[in-house]
Amino acid sequence: MFKIKIKNTTYGVSFSFFFVVALVSVCSGTQADMLFVTLMCCALHELGHLVLMTAFGSSPQEIVVYGGGIRITPDNKQLSKNHDLAVLFGGAAVNFALCLLTYLTNGGGFFCQVNFLLGALNLLPFRYFDGGRILALLANGKICELFRAVFILLTAVAMVYMILHGTVSISFAATFCFIVLSEVIY
Repeated sequence: MFKIKIKNTTYGVSFSFFFVVALVSVCSGTQADMLFVTLMCCALHELGHLVLMTAFGSSPQEIVVYGGGIRITPDNKQLSKNHDLAVLFGGAAVNFALCLLTYLTNGGGFFCQVNFLLGALNLLPFRYFDGGRILALLANGKICELFRAVFILLTAVAMVYMILHGTVSISFAATFCFIVLSEVIY
């Protein structure tokens, strides 16, 4: 990983980001365009977090671009619970607003779909996602663990159903494996 510190913020680029850039360069036109749009939607999601974080007087300690998006680590300044919740909802709010705007102006399309899915995915109650952090702020530990376990079970049932019916997507299977690993490791 390459890192550079400017003022009080460390900026980093992970090697996995270069892998995604290489993947875009070898993809055909439409696939590359779709991947670029997806990365742009991820960046806009993180920008939503960043704008609210700075509006509430916090600043990023570290911003890292990696293959799965952008990770922003806030400084040690404690925000109120409501401000933390607003910052966590900020990314999904940007995605849903862009989805709605695109739907109202163009009737949908890939940009609209990606923003909707990215916003919804990030609100899932898993530790790695914004929804997991929101759940941790709103509920106690045992309820959080129960809620997460139920969602993992429901996702596993959905995956088994899709496998049995021959409709499982590689993307869904990879996402499910990532979620389970992040719950175990994180």
